Amino acid sequence: MKTFFAFTMLIMMHLYLLAQDAPLTWKKLTKEEIELTSYDNAPAVVTYEYGQMYFDTNPNGENLFIINKKHVRIKILNEEGLKYAKLKIPYHNMNCERYQGELSFSFKGYTHNVTETGEINSIRLKNKYIKHSDSTDCISIAEIEFKDVKAGSIIEYMVTTPSLQLINPNSWEFQKDIPVLHSEFRARTPKYFKYIFSVKNIEELPIEDSTFYDKILNYRFKYGNRTYSSIIDLSGKEYRFVNYNMPILTDLNKAERINIHLKQAVTEPADYAWQKLTKALMITTWDDYDRRTPSQRKMLTYPPSYFIYYLPTWGELNENLLKDDKFGLALIKFWDCDSILQSITDNSQNEKEKAEAIYNFVKKNMKWNEQYDLYADVSDNVFKTLYSKAGARVKLNNVGNIFEKGEGTSSEINFIFMHLLKKAKIETHPILVNTYKNNPVDKNIPQVKQFVTVIAYVEIDNEKILLDAADPESSFIKPANKYDPDQMFIIRKLDYGWINEFGLKR
Repeated sequence: MKTFFAFTMLIMMHLYLLAQDAPLTWKKLTKEEIELTSYDNAPAVVTYEYGQMYFDTNPNGENLFIINKKHVRIKILNEEGLKYAKLKIPYHNMNCERYQGELSFSFKGYTHNVTETGEINSIRLKNKYIKHSDSTDCISIAEIEFKDVKAGSIIEYMVTTPSLQLINPNSWEFQKDIPVLHSEFRARTPKYFKYIFSVKNIEELPIEDSTFYDKILNYRFKYGNRTYSSIIDLSGKEYRFVNYNMPILTDLNKAERINIHLKQAVTEPADYAWQKLTKALMITTWDDYDRRTPSQRKMLTYPPSYFIYYLPTWGELNENLLKDDKFGLALIKFWDCDSILQSITDNSQNEKEKAEAIYNFVKKNMKWNEQYDLYADVSDNVFKTLYSKAGARVKLNNVGNIFEKGEGTSSEINFIFMHLLKKAKIETHPILVNTYKNNPVDKNIPQVKQFVTVIAYVEIDNEKILLDAADPESSFIKPANKYDPDQMFIIRKLDYGWINEFGLKR
């Protein structure tokens, strides 16, 4: 049956080279899908997965979103495969983001069963079988359970979810823990937005092409008590990626995928309709957007320049982090810790002994709250800063305050550790790290969010070592084994880069 299906796919591939139509039609099953009874001893098979990413408004909405749309069919081959009739789908909750009246989630699904007479009995999934969880950081989860599913059933669903992930849209994964016979992804990007599509873990896709498309939006919006209409040109380029006959994958971090990242975004100067339409997306390009609450985000102003965003190089990312008051500058924030250093170190100790004493002190006095982060919450109030310069005894919101709490995120604890090291005149620099379990860093896309947290790089007596003061599994000179040495990036003025280029000890 696998050979027959592969032959069918070769014919379909030829047809798709001649046309750009959608690869499957809603509720119209193919003969091959109906007759498929086994495939590589798998419990179920994804016969088709078709994804789309495009820019549009919601029905009755006034904001431009990135719309993610997915159409999937799964053939259940045996009893073990029944678990694939239960889905968990994350989505962006627009009510949580304070965009009232905007659609957040749309789903329709069917269970298709073949009767004894050979007819297709299609049972629509009712809304009562969809449960929605509360939002965490405005991301909710829809839990869906298809009914009337048995061995031989085909479940089919289509899900549409608007998103504000302008800079870093969801990756497209071709592989799963069951075979995938046809996976296709298309992305439409208007001329105002240029994206990088980085193909990972695969040498060459069977089909990878692009074409231009036309799209005109008749945009209606309110200004004061009046309603206006404006013609918005959303024409641009459509990218298309297709893969076939993918086997079961046990490590999904190694899945063949497409990573997507914004390279450049521009705006229409002095066009009120365009700015009103795109503000929800464009304000996500502010550096501190993710650190704000939904209410605070709504108060952000439209970015002031023609070039709203461009993707930095690794060198520019390094420089930006060094200037960031929640990252590089966090190491030099005001904190009078001299008395602490005097209590845990003395002049008789060499640098390595001092570093170990500081390390053990931080480990003993700081509890990791089990939250990974890349920044420290050390934003200062300008008035408090002025008072401190005048000699008043004022507590600034700095790493010292975090230390007094006795608890912090992984990055905050390691920034405290590095701050104490620097005060002890021991050279240290932050290192961006990633875990084996997290999605691998795409080195074609210089973006800090690909990493999980920050640990310390230290030079002692010409010895280069890595130290993690937050994770309980780490000890002095030996960070936890969960960090991948091939995905570590040193942040410093000179000789920044990947640690495997420097031969660091770990």
